[in-house]
Amino acid sequence: MIPKTVHMAWKDKSILESTNPLVVEGVKRVIELNPNWQVTIYDDAEVDDYLKEQLEPQHYELIQDKHIVQKTDLWRLVKLFIEGGVYMDIDRFCDTNFDNLLEEGVKWVLPICRNYDFSHDFMMTAPKNPAYRYAASLYVQRLIEGHDNIYFLGPQTYMNAVTKAICGEMIDPDPEAEVFERIKQQASTSGFIKVYDEKPPYDTVIYKNGALKLDWETEKRNLYKEFGLKHWTGDW
Repeated sequence: MIPKTVHMAWKDKSILESTNPLVVEGVKRVIELNPNWQVTIYDDAEVDDYLKEQLEPQHYELIQDKHIVQKTDLWRLVKLFIEGGVYMDIDRFCDTNFDNLLEEGVKWVLPICRNYDFSHDFMMTAPKNPAYRYAASLYVQRLIEGHDNIYFLGPQTYMNAVTKAICGEMIDPDPEAEVFERIKQQASTSGFIKVYDEKPPYDTVIYKNGALKLDWETEKRNLYKEFGLKHWTGDW
């Protein structure tokens, strides 16, 4: 079943010393509300080392000089296929005990972001989920083909892999409403997939209390500035 482990990634482990509201109401709340879950923050070096250990040498060479965001996108797929548990971006709010998501028979918790695509910043699965194996192999294949766009390789590749696993065909983000309804129906009737609709950042599978009145965008920019990081888009 789904192991009680949470995998997160950040530039370095000193993130827990930050007083930024995203950290206080995010990763620190995850730790506080889930004392029986093992929460680990992996730094950039650990992400890179894991990929080097798990990938074929010729495949690691394709990713070794890429942006850390690209490395983390592939790392989360490999990590969850091998170990299972939860992958969560550092900038998610949390007010939920993850035990509430562990319904009997559920092996894959699958949030959907605004009926646009499958949430790429929160993944929850039992180990050896074939969708994650396929997503990782598809990511590598697209690297081999020369693709370099972070969104295409990350969220879109995940969407393509998940829909291939559930529906038998690759479907791109932002499909017609009836297409996504069909995807949801097929997932829900599987017997082991739990689908959730999300409207991040204030209404998600792990955050329902919108009363914080925090400006997520502003606080995220402040957090990146605190750690001397630039957003992968280059906009800030």
